[in-house]
Amino acid sequence: MSGESSTFSRLPQPQSQASWIVLAGVVAGAGGLLAGNLPGALIGAAAAAAAAWSLLGLDHGLAATSARMIERHARLQRGITALNDVRILQRGVFEVSSELVGCVEEADARTRFVAALRRYWDCDSADLLVWERGAWRSLGGVLNGQPPMLDQPVQLPHSKDGDLVLDLSPGVSGQAALVLHRARPQPSLADRTQDEQLAVAETLRGQLALSLRRVMLYGELQALARVDPLTATHRRWYGEQRLKELVDGGDVVAVAMVDIDRFKLVNDHHGHAVGDQVLTAVGRTLVAGLRSNDLVCRWGGEEFLLILPDTPPDGAMLVAERLRAAVAALSDLPLTVTVSIGVASCAQDDTHFEVVARADEALYQAKDDGRNQVVLANAVDASESRQVRTLSRRARTRTFTR
Repeated sequence: MSGESSTFSRLPQPQSQASWIVLAGVVAGAGGLLAGNLPGALIGAAAAAAAAWSLLGLDHGLAATSARMIERHARLQRGITALNDVRILQRGVFEVSSELVGCVEEADARTRFVAALRRYWDCDSADLLVWERGAWRSLGGVLNGQPPMLDQPVQLPHSKDGDLVLDLSPGVSGQAALVLHRARPQPSLADRTQDEQLAVAETLRGQLALSLRRVMLYGELQALARVDPLTATHRRWYGEQRLKELVDGGDVVAVAMVDIDRFKLVNDHHGHAVGDQVLTAVGRTLVAGLRSNDLVCRWGGEEFLLILPDTPPDGAMLVAERLRAAVAALSDLPLTVTVSIGVASCAQDDTHFEVVARADEALYQAKDDGRNQVVLANAVDASESRQVRTLSRRARTRTFTR
């Protein structure tokens, strides 16, 4: 019996076995710590210790404490993951905001806005829309789809063919929307819940609304800079810029110089208030009588320049004569007002200065011939380089290449 007792005394006792298992758990946790995974190391060590205590049935209190430690560190790990997601989103929003700071032109807004959203949703096409004068206006290009119904701030696509709609109305005085047609989540959002995707869209919506407000304000400032408030016509600098673009681009274009007859006598005999009334009436009559792609600018005190793209000489004469008659028929002024008009068409090698100079010469001819009439500038040289443009440079190039 003494031999058996001696053998039994050499066997590891329960407390000794627990110590070795706990030690093994601590060693396992230390290995995780050395690997740089602190939460995993703590959880591993606690799990090993809890398993040891549960297996040996030594201390249920310590086992419960270890279980709480495991749960606490699991929550910590989930919190770290959530904070990392927020950090990534905030960084993305900051990058979007930085990219949109330089976006102030309407023509550029749709491209820039869609590029920002493509970080999170791909799409087949897109529309940036503003509600003006009872209808939707598309910014940055033609309309690609049906205008949306704005009944909520964000409408996520609920199918493969669905649209992503962001209500950007806070950025304008009326309504506005950005629509991604056939929107598809990018891999960064593909595994996210609908609520998480909605949160991303809401955050981006706020940034895009601010950017749209900046674009609209810039457009309003540009309009104020290029429009003469008295006559509702464009200012001279804008007219010169537009005419230069057309002439240098090889387009067919005609111009007409319009001058109010005996305007100095209007100011001298009726006062400057009546003079301003005459300028307003003539300017608005000219604007109302032109096409949407035509342009009229205030060239001098009582002079206006009409820019008529895609208009041959005979067509320009018809337009000028119609406008002359419209001004002469004005009946809501305290005196009868007439205008003299000189018309010129752009030749092949003309500069914008040259075509305006010829129209000005024709205007003086109209004045000398008795006023209240339209005169076409003398025909240009018969040489090929001095012939009036009848076909734009682009059209001539296409015809030649065929």
